[in-house]
Amino acid sequence: MGKNLRKLVSIGIISAMMAAGLAGCGSNTAESGKEPAAGNENVSASESAGAALEEAGSSNEGAETAGGSAGAAKDGLSFAGDIVGQGGVALDIFVSEMEYDFEGLGSDFQIYNDNFTADTQMQNMETMASKGYDGIMVYGWNATSLNSISSTFATAQIPFVIFDQIPRDEESVAAMEQNEYYVGSVGTDSYAEGVNAAQAMLDNGITKALILGGSVGDTIHDTRIEGFTKTFEEAGGKVLGAGRCTDPSEATTKFDDLLSANGDATGAYCLSGDYAIAAISAMGNHPEADVKLYVAGATNETIPYIKDGTIAYADSGSKLVIPIAAALLKNAAIGNVIKDEDGSAPYFNNVIPFEVTADNADRFTELFLTGHPLTAEEMQALVGENVTYQDFVEFINNYSMK
Repeated sequence: MGKNLRKLVSIGIISAMMAAGLAGCGSNTAESGKEPAAGNENVSASESAGAALEEAGSSNEGAETAGGSAGAAKDGLSFAGDIVGQGGVALDIFVSEMEYDFEGLGSDFQIYNDNFTADTQMQNMETMASKGYDGIMVYGWNATSLNSISSTFATAQIPFVIFDQIPRDEESVAAMEQNEYYVGSVGTDSYAEGVNAAQAMLDNGITKALILGGSVGDTIHDTRIEGFTKTFEEAGGKVLGAGRCTDPSEATTKFDDLLSANGDATGAYCLSGDYAIAAISAMGNHPEADVKLYVAGATNETIPYIKDGTIAYADSGSKLVIPIAAALLKNAAIGNVIKDEDGSAPYFNNVIPFEVTADNADRFTELFLTGHPLTAEEMQALVGENVTYQDFVEFINNYSMK
């Protein structure tokens, strides 16, 4: 299976702007007639999307794409997917994107909330299998469950795709490939995010850095740190200290402590937008500090600081994996199972989030925070009997905000 892992497809830094923006999220959850798993306190996609967009300061009323309403004629197909938890802006925006994409493709969609527990995720997978959906979006946040998930959908004979948090080692990918109902994985490259942030910091002459992020064991944050630290230190930089937090509520105090102990730091790598905001708060207690922030995952709250230069570098755009995964799944459901040139399920494992700058921040907000990166028409162009693996490769390589 090394051949699949060598098929790396990346998205470059977005330097221009997409011609047609999206401003809305539709809701078709109520139409599916399929209920979430009992006892998991599931929130409908429309409710979670509305909460996320309200928190981001946007409006969902009367939303349309540049070419008209987001929906397409209903095709009678019904899909479902899970999310690790709900209530946080980033995860709720992921739910909103899944709902929007399947509505744009003319299908119903139901979200299942894992409530941050592996047992609940497996209960949800078994419930989805029993409901007979036409395809499943799997958020592969718990790698130890992937083989059981694969077996569940093989038995139920339901296609599934893994998105964002995907299997990373050859053994896991090989195990997935043994299941004819596995239709691919689409994820971001967290290691490359760290590499890019370190290189940006070095290019700006920063050689003494701090790190602020989630607790040890958070695979995304751990991998970002690995890529950042290796690149930074091999080029002569030094990581002076790291604050690892159980949740962002601890971050202001931990960064305050880091600044007190490391007055010569001139850069900090914040592992998500929440941690960047906490770092900015802590810097208010240290007027003498001259620390530029480098951030993984731009959020609505970080945009003003990107514009004024407090945040020197930020990346984002990982939500693009969702329309790609949704299109792979929809193709499988209509009988057009996408395979690479070796006959394997697509494995797109390094969709690299792009740089968000002062120049493109407003457009980024419109497309990725309060709207969607693709119109319904662009989604539909990725589905059909004549769509091939190469079409997906070209889409990923050529995507930009122009």
